[in-house]
Amino acid sequence: MFRDPRHSLLLILVPLLTIAGVSCPLRAQDPIRVESNQVLVPVVVLNDKLYTRLKKAQLDARHRSAQLLDNLAIRDLSVKDFHLFEDGQQQTVQSVAPEAPGFSMVRDNFGKHPETTGSGGGRWGYPDVPTNDLSEWLAWPKYVIAYVPPPSPTGSCHQIHVKVGRPHALVWARSEYCNTKHPPTDPLNGTAFGNQMEAALASPKESKIPLAVQAVSFLEDPGQGRVYIELEFPWQSLKYEFKQGTLYASFGALLMIYNRDGTLAARISDFACCDYGNDIKKTAKNDGPEVRSREAKSVIPDRLETQIEIPSGIYELRAIFSDGENFGRKRVPLTIEPYGAKQLALSQIALARRVRKLDTQPPNPATKQPGTFSPLISKGVEFTPTTDAHFQKDQLLCAYFEVNDPQRPPGAATTVKAHLRIVDANTGKVKLDFEPVSAATYVTPGSSLIPIARGIDLSTLADGPYRLEVQATAAGQYTPWRAANFEVDPGNTPEIILPPASHPAKVTLNIKALDDTGNPVTDLTVADFQVFDGDKPQTITGFALMVPQPGADTPLTSMTYKLFYVSETRAANFGGLRIVCTRKNVRVELQQAYFDAPQ
Repeated sequence: MFRDPRHSLLLILVPLLTIAGVSCPLRAQDPIRVESNQVLVPVVVLNDKLYTRLKKAQLDARHRSAQLLDNLAIRDLSVKDFHLFEDGQQQTVQSVAPEAPGFSMVRDNFGKHPETTGSGGGRWGYPDVPTNDLSEWLAWPKYVIAYVPPPSPTGSCHQIHVKVGRPHALVWARSEYCNTKHPPTDPLNGTAFGNQMEAALASPKESKIPLAVQAVSFLEDPGQGRVYIELEFPWQSLKYEFKQGTLYASFGALLMIYNRDGTLAARISDFACCDYGNDIKKTAKNDGPEVRSREAKSVIPDRLETQIEIPSGIYELRAIFSDGENFGRKRVPLTIEPYGAKQLALSQIALARRVRKLDTQPPNPATKQPGTFSPLISKGVEFTPTTDAHFQKDQLLCAYFEVNDPQRPPGAATTVKAHLRIVDANTGKVKLDFEPVSAATYVTPGSSLIPIARGIDLSTLADGPYRLEVQATAAGQYTPWRAANFEVDPGNTPEIILPPASHPAKVTLNIKALDDTGNPVTDLTVADFQVFDGDKPQTITGFALMVPQPGADTPLTSMTYKLFYVSETRAANFGGLRIVCTRKNVRVELQQAYFDAPQ
């Protein structure tokens, strides 16, 4: 059992009627850090009275104003307001510094979703919701308390309690730290949760959480690579509990990289949720299933993006993700190829389907600090590598790669070109050969690394396996061809024939929508559906989600959507009907079709 009862996250539950839902800050409290001779304790302090009002869900949209939500956090605290106890003994607080929350609401081509910064610096992603969803995710600033701890043996663990000398102050802070020296990128090293995941990584026990892993190496320094690692897992398969609006869960990941001789080369870890410590009381009564299903999607992650820098060589990546009780693990081969300091070089290729345009100027890679997370950004657009290299014909395949152009003088135009082609993996024949593209418009000032991303239309390819191959050229230099494998799959919505009719009439379609694990998808909108009748798009005139009545024994999997449109097809022979759901990883099944011909 991995569950630690100290890990808890308060979730604000507001009835999802005609008002927006409110979800709490998704980020777990940052870990308590041991740096030099100090211990650093991140803390969030809220107004307990305002929080209680909001948690009781007595506020409608008028009272739940932006000012109220903003006033939940107490922001004007100083050293004299904090009292910190280690193992029951009060300590002298040396300093208190405010920090911004590691939270953002991201909009991309799949809708919008929250993203949080994990305790190890990775980026946790949460399920997508439609862009018109009105739910609010609250992220409050935090304080970081610094104090000098009493002497203690290395590896010993200590209980922390933080009080604030203000009326109605609700304090969230981690309740324990261990005197273990480890880098900030490995916060679970030496902890009970980290040790249990490390043991499970070598255990013969079967994984119970489906885990997909992708690792792509990019150029960092001539003798070192930057490995971008993506973990994906279905949030519905994770264990968690809601008790009076409090989420109890433990979500963490451990990544260990081994040399060919089996020795450990490097490791990183990350923790997403949950430990809000001091004032949280675990209650005995579980919340109802409607609360769990309504709120879980907002606060349960389904992916982690992280990075590690490692010397060139041949390795094996061993990844594990745990929900506190069960785990998923995967082994992935990893190669970091060296390149010369003055050599034209090409990174590996990351395939992506999730993209978003950035609102702000991306950071200059030349100023990146070691150990920090670097998104894959090209020309102001960020690309997220996918762990699933299966694409449908109507999907755009995006390819991201980096070229090192070290011999270009500062301020001079680059001569680098990138040549892309698609090869049939079975026959080796080139199916698509693109004109080499100049890298001039992709150059980042001050950096020899050129991030390039290209979108590829797959509509002309037959179903089957392929390789995307890329080569960079410049001033008579040629890199080896790099390759990334992918497959083109047929559409997931078969053509359905409705009964014949003698004239145009209203059509009613009963449709079931399921995710990859067979669970119902209940947050679709009319904008997520397209109906084609004889290859002609139809106007959907009505839309509804049919939900079982309260108290009925009908399972959730029986919930269906109703779509309505008016058929204007040729008389006496109703044409082929095709139903498409544009949401990623959602398949639709036609349950019934009614053809209401006018009398």
